[in-house]
Amino acid sequence: TSQVYIIGTGVSNSILDLPLRILSILSHADVILYDSLSLSPDELQKVVSSQCILENVGKRGDNPKSYKQQDIDELLLHYATSPSSSRKKVIVRLKGGDPFLFGRSRTEIDALLDANIPYHVIPNLSSCIAGPHYGGIPLTDPIVNAQSFAVFSGTNAQGIGEGSSGGRDWQSMQVDTLVFLMIGRLDKLSALCQCISSSPSEGGGKHDDDDRKRQQGRWNDETPCAIVQNAGRDNQRVWRGTLQSLVSIIQKDLGPD
Repeated sequence: TSQVYIIGTGVSNSILDLPLRILSILSHADVILYDSLSLSPDELQKVVSSQCILENVGKRGDNPKSYKQQDIDELLLHYATSPSSSRKKVIVRLKGGDPFLFGRSRTEIDALLDANIPYHVIPNLSSCIAGPHYGGIPLTDPIVNAQSFAVFSGTNAQGIGEGSSGGRDWQSMQVDTLVFLMIGRLDKLSALCQCISSSPSEGGGKHDDDDRKRQQGRWNDETPCAIVQNAGRDNQRVWRGTLQSLVSIIQKDLGPD
């Protein structure tokens, strides 16, 4: 029999930042299926046994060669049901951030339940909270009357950016701070900024009326925003600007490709 652990590693890339319980589980693991956003093999090898199987199953929405979720579900079942010695096998599914927040743990858990394989979920801090805070940006702040926040995926399961998928009326959304994960590319960021700052069309108006609506909306061209890249890591970078200026600020900083 096997015991499966679905574990979040938070935002750190150091094994030293993990709680003792997680370190103990990793040290006894027979198999670890890890994401690209979790710990690197070099870090994992500091605590796992030499016999432990380490397999990268990270997904990238823009990379057709990366693992599909169904492949991961099947691989998890393969290791959990394969024959072993009398000792109970320890299988670890390691995910960056929190395993339930955009972590796609649902299908993995359903597969385990269908096979009657016991599992435990160990949550951790998601980058949707830790990322802005590492960047010095509080998600709530009574001084500026920010009392709420909402979190969205910047890219959907088909690899389409939130700014291109449509379907949300950002201007009528009653929330003070918007947080986006997994935007990935500047073209997606540009489309998202334009989508958020544009007021819903009411049709038939003149250009000056549209411009006025654009500036009076809940979110407009001058709304402050920021990007935090590699939050909490040695190579963390933060760019600040407005919905209108942020992309050009990043492009100027990064220079030509």
